[in-house]
Amino acid sequence: MFGYFRFFLATLVVISHLGITFEGANPGVAAVVCFYMLAGFVVSHLFLKVFISQKPLYLRFYYERALRIFPLYLFVAAITLIFIIVTGFGSAEFGIKTLVNNLLIIPLNYYMVLDNAILQDPKWWLIPPAWSLGVELQAYLLLPFIVYFKGVKIVLAVISLTVFSMASLGVIDSDYFGYRLLIGVLFLFILGVSISKSIADANKADLFDRYFPAFVYAYLILLLIISGLYETLHYPYVRETIFGVLLGMPTIIYLSKSKVTLPLNSLLGEFSYGIFLSHFLMIWIVEFYSLVDKSTHIFLYVLLIFLASLLLSIVGVFMLERSVKKYRILLGR
Repeated sequence: MFGYFRFFLATLVVISHLGITFEGANPGVAAVVCFYMLAGFVVSHLFLKVFISQKPLYLRFYYERALRIFPLYLFVAAITLIFIIVTGFGSAEFGIKTLVNNLLIIPLNYYMVLDNAILQDPKWWLIPPAWSLGVELQAYLLLPFIVYFKGVKIVLAVISLTVFSMASLGVIDSDYFGYRLLIGVLFLFILGVSISKSIADANKADLFDRYFPAFVYAYLILLLIISGLYETLHYPYVRETIFGVLLGMPTIIYLSKSKVTLPLNSLLGEFSYGIFLSHFLMIWIVEFYSLVDKSTHIFLYVLLIFLASLLLSIVGVFMLERSVKKYRILLGR
């Protein structure tokens, strides 16, 4: 069922970038928050079920995650770069430094602090949503230590939740520290780890993993109330991130325990990443060639971009991802 959930989350990201909101709230933000929790859940599962060894298999894990993130990303980025070079879209000029930043992904997460005006302009990002992949890649560097060492997990969870709380209450920038930078959202990845461990074997899970999800849920409800009283809910992405956790956490728990099987679940899960990566390219293509007037045909506009993103995702999955996946599976043996 996680395949359907991932596909739904990717759809929310797409429609959010098309300017569609729900009561003024950005659905894509809540979706990204859920992706963070899912990433922690998956990593914990990998170490508990796949990378089973007497000692932590850090390098093998990092290699497996790189194969998960980079091949399809580079595929879409290359197509996007060709489109920009051929059409001159956005008047962007990709120098070596800018290309390296795009290829490494992680620098995109720090666009707000790097002294690089080009990097701060989304038109010079081959894949604008890739800043969140930068968060994910950084989390992957830490998650093996979080999974294996209880002390590291507790300390990082406390620090991250504290930073997130300060951002939600307007003490520090709510956009950067409550949504975009790892220090404020790392607890969401840890939350996914705790959910995975407590569900896999509640008897073996430590006290932190058993009670951290319930604590966070209750704490965020309280934080939501306090944010409302202090009128910080309208700050950038405060309500979206909190509601994303409050709605996403029980969904992940339910799906992880569900015995229901539906056709196409695995396939939709594979397509979701490609949709996430390619929809901005499709927005730019539709915009450059004036294929559909958004102001008069909004439904057709949304449908065209979504279907085109899905098509490119399908091509990427069957031409590239399926071959790469074989090596990822071999790493777990």
